[in-house]
Amino acid sequence: MPLLMPDDFESLKLVAWRVEEGEQDQNNPLLEPAMPWDSGGIMAHGTVLLDPIDGLWKAWQVSTPAETTFEGLQAEHEKFRRLTYLESEDGVNWYRPQLPFVKWPGHEQTNIIFDLNSGGTAVYASVFVDPANNEWPYEMFVLRTPVYGPDPHHVGHLPAPREKRATYRYRSHDGKDWKLLEGPIHPSHGGGADVSYVYRQEDGSYVSYFKNYPKLKEGGRIVTYDNNPRGGLRSIARRTSKDGSTWGNEITVLERDWRDPDFAQFLELTPVEVEGGYLGVVTYYNSAIQTMSLQMAASRDGIHWWRPDRRPTLPNPPLGEYGSGMIWQMHHPIVLGDKMYVYYAGSEGLHGEIFDTRFEPRIDVGGETVIGFQTPTLPFNTALQRATWQFDRLWALVPSVGGATLGEAVTREQEPAGRKLVVNALVRSGGSLRAELLDDNGLPIPGYSIDDNLAISGDHRQAIVKWAGGDSAPAEAVKIRFVLHRAFLYGYDWQER
Repeated sequence: MPLLMPDDFESLKLVAWRVEEGEQDQNNPLLEPAMPWDSGGIMAHGTVLLDPIDGLWKAWQVSTPAETTFEGLQAEHEKFRRLTYLESEDGVNWYRPQLPFVKWPGHEQTNIIFDLNSGGTAVYASVFVDPANNEWPYEMFVLRTPVYGPDPHHVGHLPAPREKRATYRYRSHDGKDWKLLEGPIHPSHGGGADVSYVYRQEDGSYVSYFKNYPKLKEGGRIVTYDNNPRGGLRSIARRTSKDGSTWGNEITVLERDWRDPDFAQFLELTPVEVEGGYLGVVTYYNSAIQTMSLQMAASRDGIHWWRPDRRPTLPNPPLGEYGSGMIWQMHHPIVLGDKMYVYYAGSEGLHGEIFDTRFEPRIDVGGETVIGFQTPTLPFNTALQRATWQFDRLWALVPSVGGATLGEAVTREQEPAGRKLVVNALVRSGGSLRAELLDDNGLPIPGYSIDDNLAISGDHRQAIVKWAGGDSAPAEAVKIRFVLHRAFLYGYDWQER
């Protein structure tokens, strides 16, 4: 059943959008730091997928050594990010395959794919699998930063980017041994390319969503101690490419709006195609408390994004737990049957320090003394985790008052004649979901009014709406008026008889 979208309705009265929270996997953390090269974090910035070739779950993600002491403000972990490879037979129990590509002191084999010697740090691996391509079924776009390697002028046999980092393209026979194909491509103006995912479309074209820094609009504000040096807000931009090599201009597609507080910023948008558009999971940065959680978003075209609510769909647990500081999601949500999985790196720590009063300048905010400038990112200290949603129940229309007060929602004009109305709804005890069909004058059609409707109660994924006039829409029907009483409307659709 299609997801509810804002343009499904022409009017809303005393209803609001409820977003469901993801359920943490009972096995979390799925994989914790254990090896010298990932003792500081199994930190996402990559792809998890179910490989259609051999049926294994696979992950290409970033690992970093730990920083056991931290006396200043400058974290070192960015200089040691290595792309590593994981496998799992069930998506829950993960292991590190022993590969021959990169050694570590005391370890002749590791699960490291790219070391610093191959072109500096490697992050944001976007991996695709094409079973029909017998020669090179695996493709990857990954951000490389050669300034953190032994040769700042090259990534492998290719030249370094003019900026600090850029995307390079690889291919592979088996998803483990990767061959550098081209680069640098897809540089981000303004140096915001430290966050960038690439997506391959069905027609062979490519789309990228990445972080940028548009300037503050007039009257806009930013949290004092998060006044980042680029002078703008962390936001999401988009580029497209016909071939993955030549990319068009960037456009900002998601940034803080009038419903967001001054501390709201965004770092990642990871989409998956659904009926009628795209579902997106957004990494939401709260710069006031230096945390990252996840929000839901949707779009018809991949450019104009709508967020049903500003509350998190995956909130942070209390500080000190994995995910309490930051939640970094993988390349895309994975939809299997009626479930949606989001794999992520859950960080124990915050994005930046704000309470360490050893450093100047210090400012007083709300009776607390904090550091008076943006601090570098702290060590992440992360583990691999996942959360699950019911894919057909991500958000719903709900009465915004509750109790005995009714909510109403009227759809835009449609052409449902001869079809049955089916709803996905949860109705609490004592409540009801009713619907009536309206003509092109907005008037109830006799036999299909609220009074003619058999109210829906209980929990139904696909309930057929019935009236005294029948259960198929008459020819003059063009709109639906839903009336909600202690009811959650997750979706509706018109189905053939």
